[in-house]
This record gives sequence, structure tokens and C-alpha cells, in this order.
Amino acid sequence: MGVRRAMDTLLDAANEKNGDGKVYTDGPLIHNPQVLEYLEKRGIQIVNGQTDLSKSTVIIRAHGITPGRRKEIEQTGAKVCDATCPHVMRVQSIIKKYAAQGYSTVIVGDKGHAEVIGLLGYAEGKGYVIQELEEIEYLPPMDKVCIVAQTTQDRRMFKEAIDRLKKRYSHCESFETICSSTYKRQDEVINLTKSVDAMIVVGGRGSANTTRLVKICESQGTPTIHVETDAELDLDKLKDYDTVGVTAGASTPNWMIKRVVEKVHSYKVNRYERFLFGIKSIASFFVGSCIFVGLGAASLSYASAALLGIEPRLHFCLIAALFIFSMQVLNHFSNKEAVALNEPVRAKLYEKKQNLFIGLGIAGAVASFVLGFIISKPIFFCIFLASLFGIFYRLEIIPKKLSRIIRYRSLEQIPGSKEIFYGIAWGVSTALIPFLGTRKSFVPSLSIAIAFTFSIAFIRAVVLDIRDIQGDRILGKETIPIAIGKERTKTILIIITALIAILLSASPLLGWTTSLGYYLLPCIAYAYGYQYLFYKRIVFEGLLLETIADFNFILAGIIAFLWKSNYL
Repeated sequence: MGVRRAMDTLLDAANEKNGDGKVYTDGPLIHNPQVLEYLEKRGIQIVNGQTDLSKSTVIIRAHGITPGRRKEIEQTGAKVCDATCPHVMRVQSIIKKYAAQGYSTVIVGDKGHAEVIGLLGYAEGKGYVIQELEEIEYLPPMDKVCIVAQTTQDRRMFKEAIDRLKKRYSHCESFETICSSTYKRQDEVINLTKSVDAMIVVGGRGSANTTRLVKICESQGTPTIHVETDAELDLDKLKDYDTVGVTAGASTPNWMIKRVVEKVHSYKVNRYERFLFGIKSIASFFVGSCIFVGLGAASLSYASAALLGIEPRLHFCLIAALFIFSMQVLNHFSNKEAVALNEPVRAKLYEKKQNLFIGLGIAGAVASFVLGFIISKPIFFCIFLASLFGIFYRLEIIPKKLSRIIRYRSLEQIPGSKEIFYGIAWGVSTALIPFLGTRKSFVPSLSIAIAFTFSIAFIRAVVLDIRDIQGDRILGKETIPIAIGKERTKTILIIITALIAILLSASPLLGWTTSLGYYLLPCIAYAYGYQYLFYKRIVFEGLLLETIADFNFILAGIIAFLWKSNYL
């Protein structure tokens, strides 16, 4: 909780900074070199002795700082944003309260650790740190003792320290200050070590939380490997172990954990698991390569044509499939960093087959142009303009010298533009193109069809953006969930889901669309269903969520086909 809160505070400050003021952190925000590298690319740096902070914002990291250090920062004229973990704040307040009553403080923790240094600042000069139990006997005589622990301390060691201190000092007050998520994780790790042959701990080597997990695993007699990234993992070291467990420190990003798990899973499987893993790999390739979403576009084009009262045609479905496929593939290459953070499995696939996918993406775009030109000029120009817009979407069209007046230099930087334009692309390719191909005059059915296709594509895009919010914030992207928050975003999606359900129910009654409008209501219920599964964290990450979301497009095609065949 503390790490995530600190990251949110930092990124909020980076987005809201005024004037020329920069954003700094007083020490590394978290002990993870990879995340710090991404933050540095955004211009967020660590304070050093020569830094001019007069017009800057300084973030106090989750570990907290001493009262003296806080005063120093405030005297520079900097704006201070306190991201101290609430658990650490509680320990600070305990030490401060008892120090005022004349108590000496004993902190069970790591000497020199940032959190411990910060806690000592509240002890009014009467604080001592115990890193090893043997050090207790060297403590000076004390009348009254307040015993606390570093929030990421080993719970078993802390309990033993309390027992020994109470035997030595008659007047002791002890407090359980270890973060609940920390000791729960420690208990889970201990239980896990009993059922595996070896453990892998993922996290920064400078992280006390991570290194403590390593020590706990080793104390259970389990061979333990500590890595910061999947690149450090030597698979040859696993060949003698049948079952391998993986855990991670609190500051380890999800994408790093996923990469390590994927690498281990691809190596340590038995024959039956290898068969299942092979099936999963095929499915992952089908979804990760965007073939699945291309099939979804073809299905949605079929459904849109039937909703419009137009005879569905193969070439309309093919144009939609090729256009959406090429758009998705090429977008992944233009957003390499985001894909690497949020979708490590897909990033690995695209890295291995980069030339293949770039070629397929370009070929798909060209094929959709050619097919559109053969069918009709309006369709060709529609596809051409949509593709041209996609190119200009990322270009910085506003000169840099005007950036102080106009905040957004490209369409991509406008909050919410990604999801809106994504929905428009689906509406154009799956609903407008079949309509243009029939050369009909404008009818209300077109509005209904575009609203339907736009809505289910928009919902899909926003749900995936909520999933990827952590990585997108680190990279400085402006998605709808980042701009207005998760809860407001959820409310908007529920409203859109309800409105499109009402529209589909009313359109056949008003004669605007065919009766298929009624039968497409399950697609709206399905969209609400996977939103619910996601919010309840039943299905919340990886390609599985994307697979479930994309199946809604195929469901629309299946329903339309059954309706056309008079089964509905």
C-alpha cells in the first residue's frame, strides 16, 4: 500500500506541477532500478546536495524522513508532498509520543535503512537500533523503553527481540508496528517454501522488504535465488528442482513478476503441463498477435450490416478485419514501452517476431486500401483518411515554443483521446464501411449501428486501460482512468452500458433498425459482465481479460448469424 500510494502521489505531482518547477524525490522512491529508470525519463530526479529546490516540488518517499530533514526542505522554498506510508506515520507518532514522556526508543530494524533513520529523528536523541538479537546485551541502562519495529521487519525476530528486551528492562512498552501485508506475505512465503524445492525472489537488491524475504526462504532450508529481472534468471540453476516457487518484494512491479513467472513456467513443466502450456501458448499467440481481435472485427462488421438491414458481405468483413488487425499491430510497435510494462507476454512475442509483425501490419493496411479501392472510392477514402488520422494522432503538431500556452502538442496527449479514437476506428471500419458499400442515403440505423460498435469497443478499451493504469501513469500517458480516476470511469462505463441497452431496445420499435437490435442485448449484458469480473478481481490481468473482452465482438457476429439463419 505504501509504495503504491507514494507512486500515485509522485505521479499526481508530476502531472500538476506549475511553471518551471521540477519534481524531485528525497531519495529513491522505491528500491527498484527499472522503475526509477522510467521515472528519470519523465524528468523526475532524486535530490542531491547541489539541487536548487526553490521552485520545485519534493516528494517525501514512503520510508519517511526526520523532522529535521523536513524542515531543511521547507526552508529551500520547495513545495513538500508527503508520501510517507501511513504505517510508517503510525510508528513515527508512537515514538514521538513516548519520547515526550521520557522513554528511550529501541527500533528493531536495519541500521542505515531510510525508514529507520527517519524514525530515529522522532526519538529526541534517545533512540537505538537493533539489527541482530545479540546486540540487545550491549544496550545501555534505560529506565523506560518504547519498543517498535521497522514496518518490513521479520515478525518472528521482532517477537524474540521483545521477549529479550522485557527480560532486561523492567519498564517496557512494545507495539506491533510491522505492516500487516508484510507479515502476511512472510507467512505465505514460509508456507510456500514447505511445498516447493526452490524459491525465486524477485525485487531490487536495495529493498529491505525483498532481501528479508530472501533470508526467510533461506532460513527454511529452501534453496533461494534472488533476481531483479527475468534477464538475471539462469534457468540451468533450476534443472535439479521439480517444483519452483516465486515471490516478490512489495516494490516489485507486476510486469517484472509476470516475466519471471512466464520464464520459469516455460521451463519447469511436466509432460501433461507441457501439453497444457502448449495449448496456452497457441491461445496466447492467437490473442497476442491480434488475429483474434481481427476476427472480432469481421464478426462485428457482419452484425452491423445485419443491424442496418444490409446483406452482410465477405469483403466488408475482410476490410474490417484487415484494418483493425493492422491498426492494433502497428500501435503496439509505436507504444513499445507501454506494451513492455503492461503486457510482457505480448512484448516478448513481438520482440521475437518483430520483422514478421511489422510486415503483417503493413500488409494488412495495404490490403484493406486495395480492397476498399476495388469495391468503391468512398470506402477507399474512408479507410485512407482513418489511417492518415492514425498517423497524425501521434505527431506533435503544436510547436514546442507554444507548449507553455497550449499544454497538449499532439492529439495523443489529450486525456481520453486514445479510447475515443479507438471506438471511432471500430465504428468506421465495422459500421460505416458496410453502409457506404450499399450507397444508401442517411438513415437512423447508421447512427444506431455506429453507437453500438463504438460503445462496445470503447468499453473494452477503457477496461484494459484501468488494468494498465500503473504502467501508463509511470510513462506519463493520459488515459480516461488516469484523468478522472477509476471510480468515475466505472460510473461512466455503467452509464454508457445502460444507454446503449436502451437504444438497442428502442430502435426496432421505432423502425430504425432490424429486430436484431433486441437480440444484440446479450452483448451489452456480456460487456457489463466482464466489467464486473474485472472490478471484483476475478479476472483482472494478462491476455485472459483481453480474450474475454474481445470475444464480445465475436458474440455479436454469432448472434447476427443465428438471426439471419432464422434460428432466433
